Amino acid sequence: MSASTIQLFLYGKWLFNIDQAQTLLKEHPRNAQPTPVADWATSYHLDRLTPGYDAARWCPVFGPDQSAFNAEHALQTDLNTPVIIATMEFDNGPAILLIDGVHRMYRAMTEGRATLPAYTLTVAETATIRGR
Repeated sequence: MSASTIQLFLYGKWLFNIDQAQTLLKEHPRNAQPTPVADWATSYHLDRLTPGYDAARWCPVFGPDQSAFNAEHALQTDLNTPVIIATMEFDNGPAILLIDGVHRMYRAMTEGRATLPAYTLTVAETATIRGR
């Protein structure tokens, strides 16, 4: 990735700046906590990104689709690097969203890992890295 490239995560109308999240985490360090791979793999339909997937076509509500996902890259990712989870507040309470680490989740799923390390941003922190 070149120095001028900004890493972003787009989910619906929301745009999250991953570079800003990483800077925030450096300025306000915390311990990574385990997050369950199976839950995220199911939520992001990562099982449908495998080369052997042979079922109905689908459109992901969130997460990658086959055309925008690089499984070869995913298998080279570092599973020791924590993923980043955003927290947003809604009428029903807080909700979390994986904003950085989908490729790592895919690799962890294919390797049968139970958890990956994760940094979870607070609602206030998430608001500072969300562009819209």
